[in-house]
Amino acid sequence: MNNSLQLWDGNLSFITRPVPHVSAPNEVIVKVSYSGVCDIDVRILAGELPVSHCVVLGHEFAGVVSEVGTEVKNVSIGDRVVINPHMSCHLCCHCTRGQPEFCEKEQDQFLGIWRNGGWSQYTRVRAQNVHVLPPQVSLRHAILCEPISCILHGFSFLHPLPTNSKILVYGSGIMGTLWLCILHFHGYRKVVLSETSEHRRNLATGLNLGFKVMHPDTIEAEAYDGQRLDKNWGFDALIDCTTSASDFQKSVKWMTNGGKILLFGCYPQDSEVKLNPYDILNKELKIYGCKSNPFTFPQAIQLVRDMAEIYFNFDKLGIHLFQLTKYETALSSLTKEHVEKVVFET
Repeated sequence: MNNSLQLWDGNLSFITRPVPHVSAPNEVIVKVSYSGVCDIDVRILAGELPVSHCVVLGHEFAGVVSEVGTEVKNVSIGDRVVINPHMSCHLCCHCTRGQPEFCEKEQDQFLGIWRNGGWSQYTRVRAQNVHVLPPQVSLRHAILCEPISCILHGFSFLHPLPTNSKILVYGSGIMGTLWLCILHFHGYRKVVLSETSEHRRNLATGLNLGFKVMHPDTIEAEAYDGQRLDKNWGFDALIDCTTSASDFQKSVKWMTNGGKILLFGCYPQDSEVKLNPYDILNKELKIYGCKSNPFTFPQAIQLVRDMAEIYFNFDKLGIHLFQLTKYETALSSLTKEHVEKVVFET
């Protein structure tokens, strides 16, 4: 049988269904080993984001292929795989311009939001979404491929970014923490983390990356004491993982001339900010949004392969494993300070 967590009209329940089989020649059945809980999932469960009225959530998952359609060539039964949940039609005006993240058919495609995802023992996906894992990447670490692919898309907006750049990561949930790891791996050393939570500041310090970890209130104290202390003070790049409009608004004045700001995360749709266009013009600031992970998933797999042993210790990252049957305990644990991310083990 196939145990799953199904969301039906906003209500999450543990159900048992028949094991799915391929129904089209380009489909693959994956026996899910691990599936992550993303902040998007949490906000869907809270009714803050749109979702199919009946769907199995989970868009970060990996497992083993158990069945393939007749036309599937890229994977075989028994392969260890990770799933890219983002899909595109390849035909709309956005896809044909090389912008699949804006695909007009997105709401018909995204696994774990509009189509059944990975909070299940078995799931059916299209072959184009399935990537074979290198032998060096464990199935457990593979659930980081999707969030890291989104980070890599965001990283592309910041280039060129010399390794001596001063970078502020604002907010250190699991995504902010992964940003810290990736920046360190790529040779950046002048990185500051700004975080209000003492626990998260301690967690970031425990990664032993050598980065400065600060409360937001102390950042301005470095630059202001009634007057600006250093005219060259400021950050070359700011990665805002807070999803807070007020925090974003406050951080704009922390940028140096020519600075780049990346909004990373799912901000509430009714968010509003008040900015002075002169500040943006005078400093020639660049502000970017980041949506999805176009063309970065294969690169993310290789990055997980290269980084997992040194950087991705689940205990240090605050990632906790739970059996799928313990979903209520797992989801409620996200409100506790020591849990940054939950992963279901099926």
